[in-house]
Amino acid sequence: MDAFEVIRQETKRMFRGSIPLAFILYAGFCIFNYYQIIVLLSIIVGTGYSLFLFYNMAVSAVNAALIGDPKRASRMQISRYLMRYLLTGIFLVGVIKLTPLNPVAVTIPLFFPKIILIASGIINRKGG
Repeated sequence: MDAFEVIRQETKRMFRGSIPLAFILYAGFCIFNYYQIIVLLSIIVGTGYSLFLFYNMAVSAVNAALIGDPKRASRMQISRYLMRYLLTGIFLVGVIKLTPLNPVAVTIPLFFPKIILIASGIINRKGG
C-alpha cells in the first residue's frame, strides 16, 4: 500500500467520523431553536472544508517526506501550513461577510479532525 492510499483511507475515516459529529452538532443547534436549513447547510460546508484541509495537510506531508532533502521539505511544509491558514482566514471572512451561512455552525466542524484523532487515540489505546 502506497502513502497516497493511506491518505485516502484516513480521509475516508475522517469523513465517517465527521458524520455523527455533524448530527450531534445539528442536534445541539436544534435544542437552542436553530433548526433552520441554513444551519444544516453551514455544518455541511464547514465539515467539507475541514475534510479538504485534512486531505491537503496529509498530501503535503507525504510530498515533503518523498522529497528527501530535509531543509527543502521543511520549507515546503511551512509554506503549505501558512497557505492553509491563509485559505482558512479567507474562507471564514467570506462566510462571515458574504454568505447567509451561520458562522458558528461553519467554524465548529473545523475542529472535527482534532476531536476524531483524540477520540481514536483514547479508544484505541493499548497498554498503559
